[in-house]
Amino acid sequence: MAKLAVYLATLALILFLANASITSLTVESEENRDSCEQQIRKQAHLKHCQKYMEEVWGGEGSDNIAGRYIDSCCQQLEKMDTQCRCQGLRHATMQQMQKMQEQMGSKQMREIMQKVTKKIMSECEMEPGRCDTPSRSLI
Repeated sequence: MAKLAVYLATLALILFLANASITSLTVESEENRDSCEQQIRKQAHLKHCQKYMEEVWGGEGSDNIAGRYIDSCCQQLEKMDTQCRCQGLRHATMQQMQKMQEQMGSKQMREIMQKVTKKIMSECEMEPGRCDTPSRSLI
C-alpha cells in the first residue's frame, strides 16, 4: 500500500512538472532562460532526480536506494538558482514522462505530479516551495 502511494505521488510529480510553469513578477529574459538551461545541463539534466522518479515509479528500488536518489536530487537542485529549479524539475519529469506517457491519463498524472513535486521540494527543504500547475492539461 505504501509503495502504491509513493508510486502515485511520483507519477503526480511527472504530470505536475510537465505542466508546471514558473511564475515570476518580472518577465523572464532570454539571458535568464539561457542561464537556466545552462544550469540544467551543468547538473546533468537532473539525472539523480530522474533516477529517483524512475525507482519510485517502477517500485523496483528499496527505500534506501530511493532515499539515496532523493538526497542526490536535492544536491543537484541546491546548486541551481531558485528561479531555475521548477524548470529543471520540469525537464527531468519530461524525460521520464516519455517512458510512461501511454500508461496514464493526463488528469491522473497531473494530480500525482502535484503531490510528488511538493514532496521533493519539501524533502529538499528549499525554495520555491512549489511549482505552479496550469489549469489545463498540456499532455
